[in-house]
Amino acid sequence: MSLRHDEHPADDKLVSLFEEWLAAFEAMNAGEAFADRDVLTEIESRIAATPAEGLRGLTVKLGLHHFLNDEIDSSVQFTSAYRDLVRLTGHDPASDISTRFEANNNT
Repeated sequence: MSLRHDEHPADDKLVSLFEEWLAAFEAMNAGEAFADRDVLTEIESRIAATPAEGLRGLTVKLGLHHFLNDEIDSSVQFTSAYRDLVRLTGHDPASDISTRFEANNNT
């Protein structure tokens, strides 16, 4: 995964938390014992508690929300804002999650 560094330490923390969440999500879907929903919920709470300072942080938060709530439940305005952030940052966390989830389900 490649996230552009944009000089916002809080956003670096959000990216790190997202990567931690993604690894736990992947482990949970692979059936590994150390990963469960409580781990994901705890990381999600830490992401929510960390203020975004730039586009990367906002993209992480909206991408996770987008994935967790599925595109069908997203409002038109939310989807539009998320697509703009993906375009501006070059990063799509929701796609990262879906790709890993699909890869785990196909093994």
